[in-house]
Amino acid sequence: MNLGIDEAGRGCIIGPMIVAGVFIEQEKLRTLKSIGVKDSKKLTKRSRESLYRLIFEIVNGVTIVKVEPELIDKYNLNLLTKYSMLKIIETSPYRLSKVVIDKVGNMQDVEETVIRTGAIPIIENKADDKYLEVGAASIVAKVIRDDIIASLKEKYGDFGSGYPSDKKTINWLHAVLTKGPPPIVRRSWKTLQKLSSNYYMTK
Repeated sequence: MNLGIDEAGRGCIIGPMIVAGVFIEQEKLRTLKSIGVKDSKKLTKRSRESLYRLIFEIVNGVTIVKVEPELIDKYNLNLLTKYSMLKIIETSPYRLSKVVIDKVGNMQDVEETVIRTGAIPIIENKADDKYLEVGAASIVAKVIRDDIIASLKEKYGDFGSGYPSDKKTINWLHAVLTKGPPPIVRRSWKTLQKLSSNYYMTK
Protein backbone atom coordinates (compact mmCIF):
# COMPACT_ATOMS: atom_id res chain seq x y z
CA MET A 1 0.00 0.00 0.00
CA ASN A 2 1.30 3.46 -0.93
CA LEU A 3 0.69 6.53 1.21
CA GLY A 4 0.94 10.07 -0.17
CA ILE A 5 0.91 13.03 2.22
CA ASP A 6 0.51 16.75 1.54
CA GLU A 7 -0.94 19.83 3.21
CA ALA A 8 -2.93 22.96 2.43
CA GLY A 9 -2.93 26.26 4.29
CA ARG A 10 0.59 26.39 5.71
CA GLY A 11 1.21 29.91 4.47
CA CYS A 12 -2.12 31.52 5.29
CA ILE A 13 -2.84 33.83 8.21
CA ILE A 14 -6.51 32.86 8.50
CA GLY A 15 -7.97 29.41 9.06
CA PRO A 16 -6.53 25.96 9.77
CA MET A 17 -3.86 23.94 8.05
CA ILE A 18 -5.11 20.65 6.64
CA VAL A 19 -2.76 17.68 6.28
CA ALA A 20 -4.09 14.82 4.15
CA GLY A 21 -2.89 11.25 3.72
CA VAL A 22 -4.10 9.19 0.78
CA PHE A 23 -3.73 5.38 0.87
CA ILE A 24 -3.71 3.70 -2.51
CA GLU A 25 -2.56 0.44 -4.03
CA GLN A 26 0.26 0.75 -6.56
CA GLU A 27 -1.83 -0.58 -9.45
CA LYS A 28 -4.48 2.10 -8.91
CA LEU A 29 -2.04 4.96 -9.55
CA ARG A 30 -2.61 4.67 -13.30
CA THR A 31 -6.29 5.39 -12.68
CA LEU A 32 -5.39 8.60 -10.85
CA LYS A 33 -3.28 9.58 -13.84
CA SER A 34 -6.08 8.80 -16.27
CA ILE A 35 -8.51 11.16 -14.53
CA GLY A 36 -5.99 14.02 -14.47
CA VAL A 37 -4.73 14.07 -10.89
CA LYS A 38 -1.86 16.51 -10.40
CA ASP A 39 -0.62 19.17 -7.98
CA SER A 40 -3.75 21.00 -6.75
CA LYS A 41 -2.10 24.38 -7.47
CA LYS A 42 -2.18 23.54 -11.17
CA LEU A 43 -5.93 22.89 -11.20
CA THR A 44 -8.97 25.14 -11.21
CA LYS A 45 -11.36 25.11 -8.27
CA ARG A 46 -13.96 23.25 -10.35
CA SER A 47 -11.42 20.64 -11.47
CA ARG A 48 -10.24 20.07 -7.90
CA GLU A 49 -13.77 19.54 -6.66
CA SER A 50 -14.58 17.12 -9.48
CA LEU A 51 -11.36 15.17 -8.91
CA TYR A 52 -11.93 15.16 -5.15
CA ARG A 53 -15.09 13.10 -5.56
CA LEU A 54 -13.40 10.70 -7.98
CA ILE A 55 -10.36 10.27 -5.74
CA PHE A 56 -12.55 9.01 -2.90
CA GLU A 57 -14.02 6.42 -5.26
CA ILE A 58 -10.57 5.18 -6.33
CA VAL A 59 -8.29 5.24 -3.30
CA ASN A 60 -8.32 2.73 -0.44
CA GLY A 61 -8.53 5.30 2.34
CA VAL A 62 -7.95 8.90 3.42
CA THR A 63 -6.80 10.36 6.74
CA ILE A 64 -7.15 14.05 7.58
CA VAL A 65 -5.45 16.06 10.33
CA LYS A 66 -6.79 19.56 11.03
CA VAL A 67 -4.42 22.01 12.74
CA GLU A 68 -6.25 25.03 14.17
CA PRO A 69 -4.79 28.58 14.39
CA GLU A 70 -4.71 28.39 18.19
CA LEU A 71 -2.30 25.45 18.02
CA ILE A 72 -0.21 27.12 15.31
CA ASP A 73 0.20 30.14 17.60
CA LYS A 74 1.64 27.94 20.34
CA TYR A 75 4.04 25.72 18.41
CA ASN A 76 6.44 25.78 15.46
CA LEU A 77 4.56 25.30 12.20
CA ASN A 78 7.13 22.93 10.71
CA LEU A 79 6.93 20.74 13.81
CA LEU A 80 3.13 20.72 13.69
CA THR A 81 3.26 19.72 10.03
CA LYS A 82 5.64 16.85 10.79
CA TYR A 83 3.64 15.71 13.84
CA SER A 84 0.52 15.63 11.65
CA MET A 85 2.35 13.54 9.07
CA LEU A 86 3.63 11.19 11.79
CA LYS A 87 0.09 10.78 13.11
CA ILE A 88 -1.13 9.74 9.66
CA ILE A 89 1.74 7.26 9.26
CA GLU A 90 1.52 5.78 12.75
CA THR A 91 -2.26 5.30 12.65
CA SER A 92 -2.25 3.71 9.20
CA PRO A 93 -4.81 0.89 9.00
CA TYR A 94 -2.72 -0.66 6.23
CA ARG A 95 0.69 -2.26 5.92
CA LEU A 96 2.65 0.36 4.02
CA SER A 97 5.14 -0.37 1.25
CA LYS A 98 5.94 3.22 0.22
CA VAL A 99 5.35 6.61 1.86
CA VAL A 100 5.71 9.67 -0.35
CA ILE A 101 5.77 13.11 1.26
CA ASP A 102 6.09 16.72 0.12
CA LYS A 103 9.15 17.82 2.10
CA VAL A 104 8.91 20.42 4.89
CA GLY A 105 12.22 21.34 6.51
CA ASN A 106 14.32 18.65 8.21
CA MET A 107 12.33 15.43 8.07
CA GLN A 108 14.82 12.91 9.41
CA ASP A 109 12.47 11.85 12.23
CA VAL A 110 9.65 11.28 9.74
CA GLU A 111 11.95 9.27 7.47
CA GLU A 112 13.07 7.13 10.40
CA THR A 113 9.45 6.48 11.38
CA VAL A 114 8.60 5.36 7.86
CA ILE A 115 11.59 3.01 7.80
CA ARG A 116 10.50 1.48 11.12
CA THR A 117 7.15 0.59 9.55
CA GLY A 118 9.02 -1.38 6.89
CA ALA A 119 8.04 1.04 4.12
CA ILE A 120 10.28 2.93 1.69
CA PRO A 121 10.33 6.70 2.40
CA ILE A 122 10.33 9.14 -0.52
CA ILE A 123 10.57 12.69 0.85
CA GLU A 124 11.12 15.34 -1.81
CA ASN A 125 10.44 18.97 -2.58
CA LYS A 126 7.50 19.40 -4.98
CA ALA A 127 6.45 15.79 -4.48
CA ASP A 128 2.88 16.89 -5.21
CA ASP A 129 4.03 17.62 -8.76
CA LYS A 130 5.98 14.36 -9.17
CA TYR A 131 3.93 11.63 -7.50
CA LEU A 132 0.26 10.88 -8.11
CA GLU A 133 -0.47 9.78 -4.53
CA VAL A 134 0.84 13.12 -3.24
CA GLY A 135 -1.01 15.02 -5.94
CA ALA A 136 -4.21 13.30 -4.80
CA ALA A 137 -3.43 14.24 -1.18
CA SER A 138 -2.86 17.86 -2.21
CA ILE A 139 -6.27 17.96 -3.90
CA VAL A 140 -8.02 16.41 -0.89
CA ALA A 141 -6.34 18.82 1.55
CA LYS A 142 -7.08 21.85 -0.63
CA VAL A 143 -10.76 21.06 -1.21
CA ILE A 144 -11.37 20.34 2.48
CA ARG A 145 -9.65 23.57 3.50
CA ASP A 146 -11.57 25.56 0.86
CA ASP A 147 -14.84 24.20 2.27
CA ILE A 148 -13.80 25.23 5.78
CA ILE A 149 -12.82 28.71 4.55
CA ALA A 150 -16.20 29.10 2.83
CA SER A 151 -17.96 28.25 6.12
CA LEU A 152 -15.78 30.72 8.04
CA LYS A 153 -16.64 33.48 5.56
CA GLU A 154 -20.34 32.93 6.22
CA LYS A 155 -19.70 33.69 9.88
CA TYR A 156 -16.92 36.31 9.73
CA GLY A 157 -17.40 37.98 6.35
CA ASP A 158 -15.39 37.83 3.13
CA PHE A 159 -11.70 37.92 4.11
CA GLY A 160 -10.45 36.84 0.72
CA SER A 161 -8.01 33.94 0.39
CA GLY A 162 -6.68 34.25 3.94
CA TYR A 163 -3.11 34.71 2.70
CA PRO A 164 -0.94 37.74 3.64
CA SER A 165 -0.37 38.55 -0.06
CA ASP A 166 -4.12 39.12 -0.57
CA LYS A 167 -5.15 42.78 -0.24
CA LYS A 168 -8.70 41.77 0.66
CA THR A 169 -7.33 39.70 3.54
CA ILE A 170 -5.20 42.60 4.77
CA ASN A 171 -8.13 45.03 4.55
CA TRP A 172 -10.32 42.61 6.50
CA LEU A 173 -7.65 42.26 9.18
CA HIS A 174 -7.46 46.06 9.46
CA ALA A 175 -11.23 46.18 9.98
CA VAL A 176 -11.30 43.54 12.73
CA LEU A 177 -8.44 45.07 14.72
CA THR A 178 -10.90 47.44 16.38
CA LYS A 179 -12.49 44.51 18.25
CA GLY A 180 -9.48 42.22 18.25
CA PRO A 181 -8.92 39.45 15.70
CA PRO A 182 -11.27 36.44 15.96
CA PRO A 183 -9.95 32.93 16.76
CA ILE A 184 -9.67 32.04 13.08
CA VAL A 185 -6.65 34.37 12.79
CA ARG A 186 -3.10 33.23 13.50
CA ARG A 187 -2.19 35.89 16.04
CA SER A 188 1.49 34.99 16.24
CA TRP A 189 2.16 35.83 12.61
CA LYS A 190 4.34 38.87 11.92
CA THR A 191 1.82 40.18 9.39
CA LEU A 192 -0.78 40.64 12.11
CA GLN A 193 1.74 41.98 14.61
CA LYS A 194 2.87 44.59 12.11
CA LEU A 195 -0.71 45.57 11.31
CA SER A 196 -1.53 45.82 15.01
CA SER A 197 1.52 47.97 15.68
CA ASN A 198 0.67 50.35 12.85
CA TYR A 199 -2.98 50.48 13.97
CA TYR A 200 -2.20 51.51 17.53
CA MET A 201 0.47 53.98 16.40
CA THR A 202 -2.16 55.86 14.40
CA LYS A 203 -4.74 55.93 17.19
